[in-house]
Amino acid sequence: MATIKDELKEKLTKEEMNSLKRSFDIIGDIAQLEIPEGLERKEKIISETLMELHKNVNVVVKKVGATSGEERIRPVKVIAGENRTKTIHRENNYEFKLDLNKVYFTPRLVTERKRVISQIKEGENVFDLFAGVGVFSIPCTKKAKKVVAIDINSDAVEYMKENAMLNKVWSKMEIYEGDCRKVIEENNFENCADRVIMNFPMHSENFLDVAFKIAKENCVVHFYTFLEESELFEKGIKTIKDAAEKYGKNIEIPEKKTCGQLAPRVYRCVIDFKVL
Repeated sequence: MATIKDELKEKLTKEEMNSLKRSFDIIGDIAQLEIPEGLERKEKIISETLMELHKNVNVVVKKVGATSGEERIRPVKVIAGENRTKTIHRENNYEFKLDLNKVYFTPRLVTERKRVISQIKEGENVFDLFAGVGVFSIPCTKKAKKVVAIDINSDAVEYMKENAMLNKVWSKMEIYEGDCRKVIEENNFENCADRVIMNFPMHSENFLDVAFKIAKENCVVHFYTFLEESELFEKGIKTIKDAAEKYGKNIEIPEKKTCGQLAPRVYRCVIDFKVL
């Protein structure tokens, strides 16, 4: 199958081709790409070529800012196709409604999500501290006894509620809006989690106290963080061990791996640790 670079060879200069980003994301029927500085005047050609190549794409958006804030939103702008940023993304036999300008979502963690979901055992209580639209939480309900899903972004929470209904898993979920630390305190959740998902790589280390508070014996925590190539995985492991010592917990680390790249030589990493 021809790639977008193959199709653009005759439409862009050699210099423009060299600056063109090779990768892009398809979320539902929306293609999300980055237009490098200097290529803005060719974004219409690029986006229309992409739509010709991928017939399932009805909208093309470009990133117009960095991911920022507690709500982890990265703004986008429509540059081709239908004028909308809402879509339904299908993954792991589940459907997720979302709006790219209101919630955090990346399709690049699909393999990692499958890995975590495959580990869920029958009857587990799973806590997803930064749940977004429910892309981890909702599939976890297949085996989990209960999934507690928390997010501070009100739009994400509304989509997660809608997605729980859409996927017919509402009865197995408890969905909360707010800072996970406050939600845990207000609902007296303590020593009750068999598994904790901490997918907030920029700031997960600030919430390790929450994970240790809710963790039962043998609870598995999936801790996500960004690490530079030179510090894989020592810095993340030290952060976890220091927190464990502070809160009087013993841990073991059964697995650690990279699961994506944020920038050159900077990786999204997951460190699984078990609270003993």
